[in-house]
Amino acid sequence: MFVTNNTISAARSYFNSYIAPAFSASECKAMFDAVVQKRLNWTKTELMLQSNGRLSESDLLYVRNVAHRLKENEPFQYIIGETYFYGLMLNCDTRALIPRPETEELVDWLLEDKSPEITSILDIGTGSGCIALACKSILTNCQVTAVDCSRDALDLAQLNAEKLALDISFVEWDVLSNKAGLLDMGITYDRIVSNPPYIPFQESSSMEMNVLKFEPELALFVPNDNPLLFYKRIMDISIQLLTDNGYLFVEIHENYAHDISSLLKEKGFINIELRKDLQGKPRMIKAKKATFIL
Repeated sequence: MFVTNNTISAARSYFNSYIAPAFSASECKAMFDAVVQKRLNWTKTELMLQSNGRLSESDLLYVRNVAHRLKENEPFQYIIGETYFYGLMLNCDTRALIPRPETEELVDWLLEDKSPEITSILDIGTGSGCIALACKSILTNCQVTAVDCSRDALDLAQLNAEKLALDISFVEWDVLSNKAGLLDMGITYDRIVSNPPYIPFQESSSMEMNVLKFEPELALFVPNDNPLLFYKRIMDISIQLLTDNGYLFVEIHENYAHDISSLLKEKGFINIELRKDLQGKPRMIKAKKATFIL
């Protein structure tokens, strides 16, 4: 056996030593605890009370499998198949990007205004559905629509909506295509939000291997010569689909904050506001649709 005995403490020692030094001690502890809790369906309290307990051989093999996959750079969230986002436990796999903390900050910004006048929200490029579901969980009476070009991503998002019992309308729509999608339905939205692809392909050489090998390229990258591709299209869509004085919220690449702000002005948006994330990087912008667009 690959551990001296089948105690939880021995399994923890094996797990920590196998994946070190790629992860810090705190990361190792958090991941091992999550693995055991998921495998045995334990709460944090139960794990603490059973810290000297024993694992079956199949449980130990599960722990070893997780450690081996981590060693191969597979993201932990994909391995255990779930992750928290805005207090919601979401299913998570390679059909969509892993939800990031900065995206939670974007949602938090949008939800700062809990005005009853916000009756409809459109999420463009929903992926796992994390933004749409977070919004719906807080603004329970709001009509939330989520679109994506990937059928696989929409299936994952639908699964999450059903799991959380949150009513979201999902639409398959490639916003870069010539298909009208929502544009010919006569529907408008009080808020439009998006975390679109925004990483130029040339930056892939400096990215972490766990992202490059496992997360969907479709949701990450844009052409080097057209990094604002999605923002241009999202702005054009928003001009048509936002209610008068409605707001657009977008997550952005920190290097393109000025360019995106300038583009919003050119498109006729007003009250453009840039916000930094908790790391101090400019990572999100909101802008208001003017009542009259020249």
